[in-house]
Amino acid sequence: MDLITSLERLAEQNLSGVAFLTAYGVTWVACGLLWRRTTEQVATYATLFQGLFALPAALGLSALIGAIGPDRPVGDEITQLSVLIGTSQLLGLPLLIVLVVRHQYRLVPFTFAAITSMHFVLYAWLYRTPVYIAMAVMISLGTMVVTLTAPEESRSSPARVCFLTGGLLLTTALLFLVHHRG
Repeated sequence: MDLITSLERLAEQNLSGVAFLTAYGVTWVACGLLWRRTTEQVATYATLFQGLFALPAALGLSALIGAIGPDRPVGDEITQLSVLIGTSQLLGLPLLIVLVVRHQYRLVPFTFAAITSMHFVLYAWLYRTPVYIAMAVMISLGTMVVTLTAPEESRSSPARVCFLTGGLLLTTALLFLVHHRG
């Protein structure tokens, strides 16, 4: 089986990443709610560590749809690449820590969303779809516009960034679900 066929089968098996898009979409929306209802510090740490909830949920959803197991249509090298793509955004953690240490809490969601959008571009190749590039561009530009247009002293900017990011992830998940199961 050639590489392109293997990647297309991987996209079918994973529904183009719908489990991860859904889990992280939900946690981004939850963070938006926290930015509206709790202190900046609580909302910041929730945004920063949302993966502690999203990753197990994503793995559980992946198991439910049959995306985890020995019947992977790709070799170990592609699986390793997928893990590297997913964990690449951890390299942005030092920047996020600097923002927290310097009490720039309101910039954490925007910065995290920008880092997140960058790593999605690579999934366009892995899942053979330009939808990931479109989503990444919308997250990147949308969160910039939200951040620049919100009043500087307002907590609405971080909340809106979280809602926008989560909403785009969930919308993309729904698009892939309809595409693969439609």
